[in-house]
Amino acid sequence: MIRLRKPAPLSISLFALSTIFFATGCGSSSSKVRLLNAMDGQTSINMLVGSSTVATGVAFGAASSYASVSSGSQTGQIQANGTTLFNQTLSLNSGNNTVLATNSGPTVFADNKTTPSSGNIQIRTINASTALGTTDVYVVAPGTDISTVNPTFSGLGYQLASSYATVAAGSYQVEFAPAGSKNILINSNALSFSAGQIRTVVALDNPSGGYTIAVLSDVN
Repeated sequence: MIRLRKPAPLSISLFALSTIFFATGCGSSSSKVRLLNAMDGQTSINMLVGSSTVATGVAFGAASSYASVSSGSQTGQIQANGTTLFNQTLSLNSGNNTVLATNSGPTVFADNKTTPSSGNIQIRTINASTALGTTDVYVVAPGTDISTVNPTFSGLGYQLASSYATVAAGSYQVEFAPAGSKNILINSNALSFSAGQIRTVVALDNPSGGYTIAVLSDVN
């Protein structure tokens, strides 16, 4: 993990997005769920849906694989070190879902699993940083001067996700700046995307100070 200073443009490292998971019986539904650990005080967390453990040992900045569950209203528990941190009802869509676990509690986002049109990719962003505040997000070619560019996503608040933007496959930088400002606080550096991929880029508070990101693979 690279330490970052908040006031200046930043280059950050990406977290590996793998962990152990256990599939649960899905009954007649087709819902799937994964857990993203954005709790900067927790190095490892687990998640239960109903009475079944669906993700375990998820490191900070990492996401579990998808596990099959029943869709609809389900009791979800976020646990760490044998202690239940949050116990609340989760509304799970039929399809793929990401449960974002922050220090404020879990939030559920519906994930797109439809392959983009030929030659294109899709990118979504999530603001999971308490320190970042409401942010404008720029998905731009590497080296782009954003002073004359409109945000790709505007006014993205804490624990909120943007829509998916469809762009041509290639290399992009994902940059986060305070809403209405061009002062970049997080810069992903160049990320390379192949046609047909769908990715979610998450802004996080770095436990060592500053910010970092995680990049989640939604499709391909």
